Amino acid sequence: MKLPTRPATHLTEAASWRLLQSLAPETWIVREVTERDYGIDAYIEITSDAGEITGDLISVQLKGTESVDWTAPKKRPAKTKKEMGDLDHTARSPQIATSTANYWERLPVPVFLFVADISAGDVYFASVEPVIRRNYDKLESQDTLSFSLLKGHSLSQEIGPHMVDWYAKRERLHRDFVSQISQLVSHAETFHEFIGMNQGRDSFMEVEADVHLRFRALHQSCQMAAAYLGVEWNVDSLRDLYKRDREQFQDEWVWLHELTLDRALAQIEASFPTLLRAAVDLIENVEGTYWRWHHPVLHALCGGNALGWLIKRMEDDLARRA
Repeated sequence: MKLPTRPATHLTEAASWRLLQSLAPETWIVREVTERDYGIDAYIEITSDAGEITGDLISVQLKGTESVDWTAPKKRPAKTKKEMGDLDHTARSPQIATSTANYWERLPVPVFLFVADISAGDVYFASVEPVIRRNYDKLESQDTLSFSLLKGHSLSQEIGPHMVDWYAKRERLHRDFVSQISQLVSHAETFHEFIGMNQGRDSFMEVEADVHLRFRALHQSCQMAAAYLGVEWNVDSLRDLYKRDREQFQDEWVWLHELTLDRALAQIEASFPTLLRAAVDLIENVEGTYWRWHHPVLHALCGGNALGWLIKRMEDDLARRA
């Protein structure tokens, strides 16, 4: 008598889900999606260490394979090899349809590809939207797309779930980043003049309201851009600036004095050209096709000579004063 048999794909899928559930930290609430034909298999809500429900969601597609084929880096220092072992080995994910990648890029929730290695008993992850933006031209020219996996980016590693949270936070910044970096790039000359004009003033004077508000906008835009671009941000927070100002001047009626503004603007001035260069490189080169398609005016501005000359002038000014 013949009986139904369970396909190997079903076994792999079930094993993948067991792995994910066993490796997911207690701070994750994993909600499986019953309709999984459209590129999303689960939503994960990341709670705080105190168990608070934060509303921070990520969406996941889970792929299972019997074994991931890892490749060692061609060149790496002996010290790195000793310290990392094989955590810097890389592999390619299973192929993903570019129609699915297009869908992922449009979702408002950060998307991750999880690849379960059944034989190793581990789950590896990749944040997909940055990869899609870097390979945007391939969405039209190819039927499928694969994603790079790093052996150190796995849920079994102690830092793995924290890395997932970090990548998710960075991706949530993307829409704000587009707005903030558009302001910084399009008003770069104005901001540069603002920084120069508001240094060296009477230290004990209160900063005028309009100048104060423009400074806050500049500070917040630069800080947000630095966080997204991974540029080192050696500028005091607004909270620390206000606290120091209050302690130094003992004036409860004044939020900000010119001396405090002067110091903060000097810090921003040192980072401003680096921020602009990183933004221009991302928009014009690293994710060029994506930005040319979605933000053509900004892409054209980043490729123009005027912005390049301005950044070079800022760098030369800083070098002369160093």
